[in-house]
Amino acid sequence: MVKGQLKPKVVDLSRNVNRHAHHTSAYEIPNLVLRRGQAFEMVITFERAFNRDDDSIVLKFVTGSRPLQSKGSVVSVRQVSEAHAGDWNYELVSVVDRAVTLKVISTPKAIVGRYEMFIDTFHKGGEGEVEKHRYKHPDDIYIIFNPWNEADDVYLDNPTEREEHVLRETGRIWLGTVGKFCVRPWNFGQFDDVCLFASLALLEKSELGDQARNNPVQVVRALCRVINNTERDSGVLCGNWSGKYDDGIPPHAWNGSSAILEEFLKKRKGVKYGQCWTFAAVATTLLRALGIPTRCVTCFRSSHDSDFSNPVNAHWSTDNRPRKSMDDAIWDYHVWGESWFRRPDLPPGYDGWQAFDPTPQECNEGVFTCGPASVKAIRKGELYYGFHAKFLFSEAHGERVHWLVDSDGNMTPFRVEKRVVGRQISTKAAGTISRLDITDLYKAADGSPEEAEILKQASRLCFRSVPQLLVNGCEDVEFTFQGDAQKAGDVHICLKMKNDSGHGRTIDVYLGCVSAYNTGVPATDLKETSTTVLIEPHTENDVQMSLKCADYINNKDTDSHVNVYVIATVRETHQRFATRDTIWIEKPHLEVKTEGRTSVTQPFQIVLKIVNTLSVPLTNGVFNVEGPGIQRLMGVKCKKTIGPGEECRETVTLKARRGGRHEIVANFYCRQICDVAGAAELDISDDGKN
Repeated sequence: MVKGQLKPKVVDLSRNVNRHAHHTSAYEIPNLVLRRGQAFEMVITFERAFNRDDDSIVLKFVTGSRPLQSKGSVVSVRQVSEAHAGDWNYELVSVVDRAVTLKVISTPKAIVGRYEMFIDTFHKGGEGEVEKHRYKHPDDIYIIFNPWNEADDVYLDNPTEREEHVLRETGRIWLGTVGKFCVRPWNFGQFDDVCLFASLALLEKSELGDQARNNPVQVVRALCRVINNTERDSGVLCGNWSGKYDDGIPPHAWNGSSAILEEFLKKRKGVKYGQCWTFAAVATTLLRALGIPTRCVTCFRSSHDSDFSNPVNAHWSTDNRPRKSMDDAIWDYHVWGESWFRRPDLPPGYDGWQAFDPTPQECNEGVFTCGPASVKAIRKGELYYGFHAKFLFSEAHGERVHWLVDSDGNMTPFRVEKRVVGRQISTKAAGTISRLDITDLYKAADGSPEEAEILKQASRLCFRSVPQLLVNGCEDVEFTFQGDAQKAGDVHICLKMKNDSGHGRTIDVYLGCVSAYNTGVPATDLKETSTTVLIEPHTENDVQMSLKCADYINNKDTDSHVNVYVIATVRETHQRFATRDTIWIEKPHLEVKTEGRTSVTQPFQIVLKIVNTLSVPLTNGVFNVEGPGIQRLMGVKCKKTIGPGEECRETVTLKARRGGRHEIVANFYCRQICDVAGAAELDISDDGKN
């Protein structure tokens, strides 16, 4: 009979084999990273031979700040004849003298986080006594969500979607305005060593209970809350839409999430600065690092309706001038996030994409947080389902009401622009770099009976109402507004007027241009004109205004754009037309050239090239470069002013930390423009062979 305690001498967690099987090989942290509900193997070599009759093993996995077996944060794993899904258990696969191979499986509802592992051994002596020994493994094990497991709430059955929203480390985020898109490549970098640490540190900061960390609904909600930095809480990012960023890094300078998370963990205070798309991108990184399928979503012309009850309002004086300080905000674009998981807390039919918004806009239940809300519920107008479906619905639906304000402050509504809000809702298509329009996931078709019914239901649930318009009698002049920026940066706007009546019409027209931020908040007046036009019966006329690039580009903040205000009043009939529009100039292209192949053992060079397509010089240019598992370079200054038509070329040297096919992401900004970005792929080998 074998005597004595059974003591582990070597514990081999088969790290490489298990990480490959669990799709976690890319994580830079050296620990074993496992997806819950999936088996893994380990080999324990004891100091003496293992005896099946007298020796037994119990594994213990411990996680959380207050580990308790009653809370599921202390798990005893016992032997079964055959390892099976559904609960923690292990199978004794083989015994070869001192080496014992175990096949261990966790529950698909396991708490997500960092675990300590203990091995308790028991040896039955000849007289019935039991000798015990406890071994603590020196390395922590990380268990995350599993989109490959049907029993996990985050299960995603489409392999292309799974590859994109869980494993792909770079992506695209759409900025700009309706019809004039600006694409920002982004390095999510969820496998960089800092990202998983940051995800778990922020869950600790959120004070989400240990037991709740097995629930993707609660995890998304908790992380959404701690990403933004407000006076109430010190989160990851400080929001800033002022155009003034001298005491921090401008939002448009970031290329990826890991740099932001690294600075946050280093200083433990809010990183300066971010805007909606950086908030959403950082959230995507944190949730992908935990294994939750997540993507960024851009809504063009997104409203900010804090009480969900009113359309967006624009105000005009009786002498045809905009009252900009009174206006509600329609953001040129707004970016939020979506995560994929089941919603057992809702009635059947609301699984799938769940929208959340980490940008600090409104305080809900004492904190700045929004979501997750079922996208299916938002589309149906079923706004009584949590969380914050009303707010997310209002961001993508709404009209703009134009009000006439007299000298006493009395207001009269005179025009409603329907379907202004929530246009071209976009995300990156899985497996390509193309834009995928997902507006139909949020909204019914414009003008359809389904849309009318949904809006009616939503209005009833959130008390939204459109005011009764002032009826002026005949409206026999047709107005059409057009505005765009030419490639050189010049802005041209035109209001066309067609008189359909048999009488002449006298029309007072105002056109104005101001610089404004993507939140719709105006900054600086740029140019305006007022004129009176006489249109003969059944004829057409127009009023035009041009704004030269040189006349405005240096009079605005780098990340502001041109907003146009238009109002026209027909004297004879008091018919009024009013609209607002946003014009983004077309940005130059940033070309990124790589060597195509390199290895982790040697530095490599990339070439950045930009040609100035504007009619003005670009001054104080800066390049920023990074990629997943690749050295980061920020603040590479352009050596010269780039004149119109001139080229600027910079060569930078980088080094990779890990192999694979990675995308290098770069951006350029200067005094005049920002959001100029480019990307290129690079094959990096681990063995030093190019």
